[in-house]
Amino acid sequence: MARISLVTAESANPEQKALYDAIHAQLGMVPNFLKVFANSPAALKAFLGLHGIAGNGL
Repeated sequence: MARISLVTAESANPEQKALYDAIHAQLGMVPNFLKVFANSPAALKAFLGLHGIAGNGL
């Protein structure tokens, strides 16, 4: 059993669902560690922003 719950597409609120849709569009899936981050949409947005910066080589 997970100690930290995963946010699923079915249990996501509208803000989480929008983030899920964006992640799914890019990756074709939502990795479990991002499902954990989705418990805090602000943390998920921060991670995705950092990932975007790192992906651009800046």
